[in-house]
Amino acid sequence: MSFSGGLRLTDLNDYITPGQECIKPVQTKKTSRTDGSHIKVGDTGDYYEVTKDGEESKLEKASITLNDCLACSGCVTSAETVLITMQSHTELLSVLEENRRLRDAGQNDQTKKVVVTIAPQTRASLALKHNLSTLSVSKRMTAILKSMGVDYVFDSAFGRDLTLAESAREFVDRYRSAKGQVGKDKSLPVLASWCPGWVCYAEKTHTEVLPWMSTTRSPQQAMGVVVKDFLAKKLNVAPDRIYHVTVMMCYDKKLEASRDDFYNDIYRTRDVDCVVTTGEFDRMLSETNTPLESASEAALDSLFKADATQEHLYSSAGTSAGGGLEYIMSYAARELFGIDISPEAIAAAGMGQAKHPLLQVKAIRNQSDHREITLLDPDTHQAKLQFATVYGFRHLQNLVRKLKSGRSAYHYVEVAACPSACSNGGGQLQPADPSPAAKKQWVSETEHIYVHADSYQRPEENSAISELIYEWFGAEGLDSEAAKHALHTQFHGVAAQTNPLGVSW
Repeated sequence: MSFSGGLRLTDLNDYITPGQECIKPVQTKKTSRTDGSHIKVGDTGDYYEVTKDGEESKLEKASITLNDCLACSGCVTSAETVLITMQSHTELLSVLEENRRLRDAGQNDQTKKVVVTIAPQTRASLALKHNLSTLSVSKRMTAILKSMGVDYVFDSAFGRDLTLAESAREFVDRYRSAKGQVGKDKSLPVLASWCPGWVCYAEKTHTEVLPWMSTTRSPQQAMGVVVKDFLAKKLNVAPDRIYHVTVMMCYDKKLEASRDDFYNDIYRTRDVDCVVTTGEFDRMLSETNTPLESASEAALDSLFKADATQEHLYSSAGTSAGGGLEYIMSYAARELFGIDISPEAIAAAGMGQAKHPLLQVKAIRNQSDHREITLLDPDTHQAKLQFATVYGFRHLQNLVRKLKSGRSAYHYVEVAACPSACSNGGGQLQPADPSPAAKKQWVSETEHIYVHADSYQRPEENSAISELIYEWFGAEGLDSEAAKHALHTQFHGVAAQTNPLGVSW
């Protein structure tokens, strides 16, 4: 397992305080007893409370979930007294098996609709390993999942169009509110919040930057609300009768799906019930003896970014971080200054593939993970917008220092916790050769497939998204209060414990 650097689990097998700042190390029951009872460790490693009279009672172990991890200001350990409940492909298989059992028993009305959403970064990783096109990977994954009992297979790039459209609108609103002045209030800069590793890092260690975070949902959670709200209404089923699984490039996405902000209190269900990483999905294929290479292809479902003939997939211009910087800069240039520059041109300039007279691109300390992209005025050639990409925790820490000291001039920052962005997510497939050089080459090839395999399509060119928006939110579309409620979230600073070792046993 590989969470992003700031969230990595420490593997401790000795019985010490479970994590220097873990807020839920042991489940205890308050009593008024003062009879001199004590704790003893049994032969099997279990813990018992022993009364003065010698009566023993086994203590209940605490179960720490991914949701608890988000509420903690320190790490989560795997000390013997801590059980970590994880999401994985076994949960998906269990739900599918339960559906089969219910159908065999004639209880079809008790089954759940199973929906799987696939990230484009995942299909790029699988395409590299299995030497297939991303289109073929998508169709084969669809065939395999439906043969297992999945009802619908969707594309998170479809939900990303919603996120891009709303993120761009949010940026323009905040730019106008601040009159373009960075640091004047909490409107600018806008910090991308699609990366849950970065969000957790900020919430736990740098709460001062939270007001600058974009409140628009990530593509995963946008698809979550599409499935549990829009699709549920279309199918005339309650949200809790849909089991929604995403296949993602990153273990941190499990943390994101577990946030209380994405939980429906009325139906007691999450927008995303289970997150399976690319590696876990590939392992599931091995465990079920279902080779991707020999699988048949199936037609793609409607919520997939593909053309009408299903011969081409569509993606967004930009890196595997998602294309937020490129689309938002293009949209803002047009809305704020009447400058027409495409996301594709911004992406090409940002990746060093082409130059543009209205763009200045600078790699900070010659690092591709930290680039500044400046939009110039066509007449004066003065800077109009200053955007940046910041990938990896080393660069993130430098960014936070600049923000706190007021030395950052960026209007927008695309942030990713992993170096090289999401092609290098901890849940992605790994090369057979574990050497750093081989890993670097593998990530580079995955990124190349992600960037170049699919055709580009902007959100406003996606007619299916336009239809969904107006069918879902009515004539007001994204201006409606329903859209603001559905497509935005919030962030929560976590106060560190003053005495992290003060654990009551």
